[in-house]
Amino acid sequence: MIKIRVLKLGTVCKDKATGLEGTATHWVCDMGKKVEYLFQPKGLNPEDGQPVHKLILEEERLSFRPLDIEEIEIPFEILGTQVTDSASGFSGMAVRFIRHINGCFHVSVQPAGVLKKTRTPIKSSEFDLRECSGKMIKKMDNKQLAASKKKHPSPTGDSFAKPMPQI
Repeated sequence: MIKIRVLKLGTVCKDKATGLEGTATHWVCDMGKKVEYLFQPKGLNPEDGQPVHKLILEEERLSFRPLDIEEIEIPFEILGTQVTDSASGFSGMAVRFIRHINGCFHVSVQPAGVLKKTRTPIKSSEFDLRECSGKMIKKMDNKQLAASKKKHPSPTGDSFAKPMPQI
């Protein structure tokens, strides 16, 4: 485990470059310990009524109060190791962590290799860390897992109506 300094999610802040006000909804920490934020500008697109597109920003672009920073522990030792999503069997290297606004903690998994037909790398995919296994992942018992899921429910990106667009 290591401690990292991050902006508290849910913080209303301003993008210094665009002047837009919005909310930090996610952060991502990669293998180099670089942290970036998913910033949801306030407002709706008048053409389709949907929220305006999110921006990926580094802390230096955001204007916020010093009180909006917190220090948290993350299981950094997992990054760079092989992990598998229990439900799908999707396996690869853990390359980044994603914290969602309501507290759930995901891992981005990058498989090795390329697609035979196109010779392009297989896309990475994001999973709730609690549903993954790997040498460095500490397993929770059923009681711990249930309590964790109740406290921090996990969005899956799944939809029954149609696939969600990629951000």
